Amino acid sequence: MMITSACRRGLDVQLFVSEIGDQGEVWHAQRSYYGALLRAGVEIWLYPAPYILHAKHLSIDEDVAVIGSSNMDIRSFALNAENSLLVRGASFVSQMRGVEQAYRDAGRRLTLEEWKREPASATFLDGVARLTSALQ
Repeated sequence: MMITSACRRGLDVQLFVSEIGDQGEVWHAQRSYYGALLRAGVEIWLYPAPYILHAKHLSIDEDVAVIGSSNMDIRSFALNAENSLLVRGASFVSQMRGVEQAYRDAGRRLTLEEWKREPASATFLDGVARLTSALQ
């Protein structure tokens, strides 16, 4: 997984996700990756319920950001007419970093210790959703 590889190379990787999901199967499939991400050193920030964080952007270095409508799944990349835009510019990235800080301020960081306490019933559903995600 590219995200964990980047983290293992020493990059600061932070992922902002909703604490709750509006589509159960998709939300559980997403959660199925949390353990591996946390063990690799990725910081996962949970945006508080009842809100759904639907932002799709990332900032790279101090001069590059990506923003768009694409989800990180094969359907968005291959089937849906979704787009992302690569933007170069320190002022744009600075503004994006401000948005990211607002997500941190509103939410909370998920720790590996907390994740390990997730009930088996929830992680079972996560795994089933991951296995069937290609059918969704």
